[in-house]
Amino acid sequence: MAEMRNMTKKIENFEWTSLLDLTGKGLSQFNAVGQNLNCSQLMRNAELDFTVDLKPVEFTNSSGQIITDKKLKSLVKDDKEVLVSGLTEHYHPMQNESLARLGDHFASKAGLSFEHCFSYDNFKVVTFLANTGGSFNIGDDKVNNYLMFTNPHTGRDKSKINTTNISTWCSNTYMEALKDNEQFMISITHRVEFSPDLEQLVKSKIDQALQSNEQYKEQAITLNGKKITESEMLKYFVLVYNPKLISDFEKKGNGFNYKSFNKVEGSGMTQIKRCYGVYHDMFESNSKTYKLQNTGNAVRSDTMWKAFNSVTYNEDHLRGGVDNNDSRLKNTFTMNGSDNIKTKAMNTALELAR
Repeated sequence: MAEMRNMTKKIENFEWTSLLDLTGKGLSQFNAVGQNLNCSQLMRNAELDFTVDLKPVEFTNSSGQIITDKKLKSLVKDDKEVLVSGLTEHYHPMQNESLARLGDHFASKAGLSFEHCFSYDNFKVVTFLANTGGSFNIGDDKVNNYLMFTNPHTGRDKSKINTTNISTWCSNTYMEALKDNEQFMISITHRVEFSPDLEQLVKSKIDQALQSNEQYKEQAITLNGKKITESEMLKYFVLVYNPKLISDFEKKGNGFNYKSFNKVEGSGMTQIKRCYGVYHDMFESNSKTYKLQNTGNAVRSDTMWKAFNSVTYNEDHLRGGVDNNDSRLKNTFTMNGSDNIKTKAMNTALELAR
């Protein structure tokens, strides 16, 4: 619970800080705010300029002989540390330096400044964040716009570049740019070599992502202008997570209210209850109620903007699976919430607000 109640960290320059203990895998953040660095400079300062290469898998048989597998490969960091095994020759490693070059291109072209990078699970996932300089305020609620460059060395996940909007109230909330994912998120597969031609293609496509902040600002203003009641707030959560429950709430629960939670059952109810709790700065677990901090509710009125942010908070901090911490991290850094739920939450909120 500690990570949910204290997510905001003091930002220092050129300093590694541990944010969360994720099932022993760890998540660390290197900050370089105000240093005007490009991506390569940030990468080198954080000492994330290591290389990864495929090496044949070796093992010792029952006779003590070292056997080299001709088909399976290991992804090795700096010729020393095995990051993942069981790969084949069809896997093409992407170097952190290659991703950093893409970042340098936009730092130069658009005046971006790289301020943060993250390392997770013993260097298996590396993320660079560039401040686009775009920000806007909804009252006292400030939202900054970033480009996020993520390079996984897991053997399965794609490298990604996407826009993200970050609320200063929770430094670990990375909301996807809420538009067409194909336009504002680029995934780079490890099934093909990252050639110069592919690099140029990525550079041309990511230009479009820099335009996303203005649209997000307009969406936020629209949502903030829609005042909602307790009943309207709860109905919104139901529409986001399971619209099929609408009739059950109306018939069994006598409307959309807290008492309905004890009368309605079905898929999505756990997330609906959690969003309701976030809206009221509460989190219930094992029959105990906790006070949530840094939700941003202190500067938000009862509007559709507040309800939408309750969904993103739930997706980024509370929602998980068998491995809650790892699932939350994936929702936050590499996905637009489970099943692209954040885009659905924005689209639903806009429909109700207009």
